[in-house]
Amino acid sequence: MTVLHKLQGFFEELRLNGVPITPSNAMDCCQAVLQIDWTREDYFYSALYSTLLKDFAYQEIFDQVFQDYFTFPSSQDPTPEKRHPIIYRQLDAIEQVSISGGQMAMGSSQSQGRAADSPGGSKNPLDQDFRLDSMAEIHKLEAVFPVIARRLAAKMVRKRNRNNLAMIDFRRTIRNSMSSGGVPIDLFTIKKTREKPVILAICDVSGSVMTFSCFSLALIASLERFFRKIDSFAFIDEIDEVSKLLLSGNPLDLRKHVLRHARVVGASGYTDYGVSFKAFHQRYRSYLSHKTTVLVFGDARNNWFNDESWVLQEMKKNVRKIYWFNPEPRRNWGLGDSRIFEYQKYCTQVFECSTLMQLEKAISQL
Repeated sequence: MTVLHKLQGFFEELRLNGVPITPSNAMDCCQAVLQIDWTREDYFYSALYSTLLKDFAYQEIFDQVFQDYFTFPSSQDPTPEKRHPIIYRQLDAIEQVSISGGQMAMGSSQSQGRAADSPGGSKNPLDQDFRLDSMAEIHKLEAVFPVIARRLAAKMVRKRNRNNLAMIDFRRTIRNSMSSGGVPIDLFTIKKTREKPVILAICDVSGSVMTFSCFSLALIASLERFFRKIDSFAFIDEIDEVSKLLLSGNPLDLRKHVLRHARVVGASGYTDYGVSFKAFHQRYRSYLSHKTTVLVFGDARNNWFNDESWVLQEMKKNVRKIYWFNPEPRRNWGLGDSRIFEYQKYCTQVFECSTLMQLEKAISQL
């Protein structure tokens, strides 16, 4: 693999992690790399960092991907190949570099116009849906968790920075300018005060959607620093608080601990949103306030039991917003025992989250 092939894969990995890399950034990076000594890690890192990164908010993601992608062993290794096997200089393969359609093409005829392979040589993992049939598929899903968590964190940072932009206080500025003949020498701004939202998550952990719900809750937990507080509850036909289980260790372990340590199975053992919502209203409604944003994760398939949608109606009066995240494709909503449209009446918004990409996009709007 040539250095430029390696760089192309590096660009694609950054894009998958949410770092915007434009064709002009890629061209500048390639030109910079040709001017430095690749055996020096500090030179190589600086060349990539200065040409690719345009926003400091992405530095942590950039550093992590760089460490995962490039290796600089000890300089005590005698042979050049062992000293720097990843970025070993291969000048004979660098004949020309061109950018076309967002992809980098090299002079080597074997790689002309070739895009970087996705992880594992398969399709983009962010297009993976939640209809998983084996533990192997679940583990593959969990493997991309750090990627999505970093991408979401970067989006939340950008959103927070935009919201923190102060607005000009025109009235105060103009009033103060009277002392200088109407010239606004000093600009006064209105400082925004935004409180972190309080999150309350209610998750259906029945067999059909348990992986989706636990994965989603793990993502919410990974963004804890952006929220004031996170309270989480799980249910099948009984509801129980699982906040401590989520914070006690690896969030991805929630799936295997919730059935063992939480009381989520009641008399019938079948998913019952109505009974679970009523139990929440009776025991935990004190958790709700006008600062609370309620997140519901589940497919709203209620096994023909009563939906008890009045509970959401009552919750809506006491909370800031209610969001529902449904892992089923929208075309299946309302079919069979799906009660999603009954619940949708009292939700601020209902998101279709049948793939990882859709889930990421939905959570980023919180």
